Amino acid sequence: MKNQLQKNLISNEIVSCATLIKVLTLREFKKLDLEITPEQFVLLDAIVNNEKIYQRQLGELLGKDRANIARLLKILENKGLIEKTPDSNGKQINRIVITKKGKTIRNKILPKISIIRENYLNNINYQELINCFTILNKIKNNIAKNTKLQT
Repeated sequence: MKNQLQKNLISNEIVSCATLIKVLTLREFKKLDLEITPEQFVLLDAIVNNEKIYQRQLGELLGKDRANIARLLKILENKGLIEKTPDSNGKQINRIVITKKGKTIRNKILPKISIIRENYLNNINYQELINCFTILNKIKNNIAKNTKLQT
């Protein structure tokens, strides 16, 4: 019983932190009048870090379903921040590539988001961050094993 209570408390804290981070980041993006949303930034950043990635891979990487990824990509494409390029294997599959404009916006936002993150990670030492990352990764893997998103 005590163990279950602790797990519930920890789960609630994870959800609470995620919500607070999302709210804080949204607020800061609006205050800074940035051209895209935090969610769009995460997608752009993932595309930069995974050149010529497929849409399905983006969904798997970010834990988002097909519809959500398609919606976000359409927005970024309409803003001229990404392009879909046909895959060379002849299938009707597109690779997602960031445009020059997309890189410019991503690079403009990156230092600002780094400051936002630095503020909420303040007073947490390197080893604590590594431990947290390890634990969160285990949680994410447990979820991935037990859940199949339509990515």
